[in-house]
Amino acid sequence: MKLHSLLDEDLVLTRLEARDRDGILREMSARLESRHKAVLGGVLLDKLQRREELGTTAIGHGVAIPHCRTKALKSPVLLLGLSKEGVHFEAVDGKLSHVFFLLVSPEDNPGAGLRLLAAIAALTRKSRTLASKLLKAATSADVLKTLQSEEEKTRA
Repeated sequence: MKLHSLLDEDLVLTRLEARDRDGILREMSARLESRHKAVLGGVLLDKLQRREELGTTAIGHGVAIPHCRTKALKSPVLLLGLSKEGVHFEAVDGKLSHVFFLLVSPEDNPGAGLRLLAAIAALTRKSRTLASKLLKAATSADVLKTLQSEEEKTRA
């Protein structure tokens, strides 16, 4: 599954302003809800915060995958956010998280969300420099090109 194909420039936040986990979740969920206002209905932040209470979604190597499920969607949606400064997200390797893939998947198709989680984790594992490469991208379009390039390299 190609992550870059689920994103467009409006779904890439190159400069997250927040400096803590709740702020990151708030900033990213606000963007996704503005894009999918009719279906998400203002509950996304609460769902994401409840998921984080179960355990961190930071997988290490500077990457976190905040995620949740909702009945409101028929297919998964993805948002990519970057923080050059990094945020303490309780990552398994103890390092700051810089790259955030916010994933919301449909409750009635959990497999779709799980496949995307696996794809993000595999890309992060295979491309140990993913975070630094994405952070060097100047624009949303550059971020998407970099993501696509890294996906193509790791599939070869």
